[in-house]
Amino acid sequence: MSIQISGLYFYNIKQKLLLKIIFHLEKRPQNQLFDYQNLFIKSNILSVYGQQKIKYYMNNKYLQLLYPKETYDKIVNSNILMIGVGGIGCELLKVLTKAGFRRMTILDLDKIEMTNLNRQFYFRRTHVGMSKAEVGKVSVSRKIENLEINAIHGSIFEDRFDVEFYSQFDMVFCALDNAAAREHLGRMCIKSAKIMIDAGTGGFNGQANVIKRFFSQCNNCNPAPQAKSFAICTIRASPSEPIHCITFGMALYDLFFGPLDDSNYLANLLNLQQLWAQRSQGLERMKEIGVEVFDQIFFQQIAQGLKEYTEKQENLSINQYKYPLKYEDAIKDQNVYATQDQNNIQDKRERLKPFSEYAKDFVEYFAKISLFPEFGTLKFDKDDWDAVKFVTAVTNIRTYNFTRKFKNVDQQKQDSDKLKYLSEAQVRKDGGKIIPAIASTNSIAASLQCVDAFKVAAEKFNLLRLGWISTARDKIGPTFLQEPYDSCLNCSKKNVYIHAYADFDTTQFKFVVEIARIFGVSHLDMYSQNTGGTIYGEKNRQLEKYNQKTLVKTLKDVNNDENPYISQTYCISQQELLRKFFWDTCLRFEIIIIHRKIEKPQISEATKLEDIFEQIRQLKFQKYQELIQDRKSQNQQYGYAF
Repeated sequence: MSIQISGLYFYNIKQKLLLKIIFHLEKRPQNQLFDYQNLFIKSNILSVYGQQKIKYYMNNKYLQLLYPKETYDKIVNSNILMIGVGGIGCELLKVLTKAGFRRMTILDLDKIEMTNLNRQFYFRRTHVGMSKAEVGKVSVSRKIENLEINAIHGSIFEDRFDVEFYSQFDMVFCALDNAAAREHLGRMCIKSAKIMIDAGTGGFNGQANVIKRFFSQCNNCNPAPQAKSFAICTIRASPSEPIHCITFGMALYDLFFGPLDDSNYLANLLNLQQLWAQRSQGLERMKEIGVEVFDQIFFQQIAQGLKEYTEKQENLSINQYKYPLKYEDAIKDQNVYATQDQNNIQDKRERLKPFSEYAKDFVEYFAKISLFPEFGTLKFDKDDWDAVKFVTAVTNIRTYNFTRKFKNVDQQKQDSDKLKYLSEAQVRKDGGKIIPAIASTNSIAASLQCVDAFKVAAEKFNLLRLGWISTARDKIGPTFLQEPYDSCLNCSKKNVYIHAYADFDTTQFKFVVEIARIFGVSHLDMYSQNTGGTIYGEKNRQLEKYNQKTLVKTLKDVNNDENPYISQTYCISQQELLRKFFWDTCLRFEIIIIHRKIEKPQISEATKLEDIFEQIRQLKFQKYQELIQDRKSQNQQYGYAF
């Protein structure tokens, strides 16, 4: 008992000492704070907890020197969302937490691979196979105390990440390497009226951009050209485009025949030193090794991704859309995987060969190139046809491993598959255009995003810029943000977004129609993004006989999705011809209904009705001015006074 009392007494003394230290620091000049901080931290008079408290206090003190009080409070209390914890994402996570952001949700679909470790510094070898989001949270929390981070392992395309999910955040940061995902995220941020701070890089070039609804162009206005740099995890584990397979083949060529390079993202694929020790045994032995390598890369490595794969369990591989392939099976496949007759193509390098030829080419050129005098110094060169033929063989065998085409799979799924078999000429053409991802460019892009976040927190929107990272003049070039296109279906000022809550089990579809009429829309057509078609049309002859039945359906019955409670989105247009021709402001109404167990449906607080009515009023006034101007120009043309 006495020990507990003395321990409690000693604990109270430490707490009082901690308070005195903080009080003492408050009274010191700012230029002496660092010296006193080191003095108290390095001494052993405080517990580990007390030292952490002092560090946290000092960190906040420095931040208060950087920002005005109002901005500091907003940054510290902001709830932000960060999508992507890869190359840019790790850099962004570091700079945001250092800059004072404490509350955040980080979301990423990928798992850590060995190839991530050379530039994604929050990850270690022990983390391979684990969620990037989860490990990122743990790693950054060890560096900075008092963080509130929620890590989610998932895809932004999942139903649970709807408008309501995005509405809870103050800012959204995009660190994605996929154009389709970036465009989807931009749409969701615009619908939920959230500011998105985006960044992307390709080689030594990149940019950081801010997307604010009705203020600046979104990434759907003018989609960026597809960058020729790719996520390594995509290339290694889940290729979805032909260029992914080409990139894999080029990396394999450099790995096999070039200098030893631990940074090559296929470096841990094989024991190369043991492999090349047998080069002295001649061509035939290298061909035998080529067959072994073929089976290891295209059978064993692929089969590892399939749970409990055996040769008899072909259905299992089909269900997962991965198809392990042995050399002995490949050389029996005489099919030409093309929809066009290859005999009509004059240039043989533009033709696709029987699949067995690619398997034989892999072994032949593997053995041939490994005996070149330049072995160990080679790098893929599109003008070296031996290199091109080897990479073409790898590309097409890799395509076989992952494509659903020409296999016993539903035709619709085959049609949606972008992978395809390529000729030597096509591989040579595409293989010369790839730009690698550079870690330092990612760091610069993330820093620009953080600077933009300060401006957003301070509400200095007029200072926001599009930051270009370019090697042209060795500098970062800011340019003014462009206004949204009137024709853009996402960020145009003519788009009206309305959010509402309703119980899908009891609320009828006519509730959606009533919302549209509140805003003056008559003779409307209603397109459902969930079902992918027009489900209600007052001037639509094909739907007239179904309209009354549709009006009394519950929202649950209207939604044909597997999950009937997923948020529903309806796009509304007006179909009265005379009104459309003269007075239509080209407004595009989008009503988003979110399921909630409530007695009466209601419009959400996120929908600011005053702003919407003012937006409609301004657009109608603008249309009126345009009509007046047209009338004046017509009168002047015919010499009439106005």
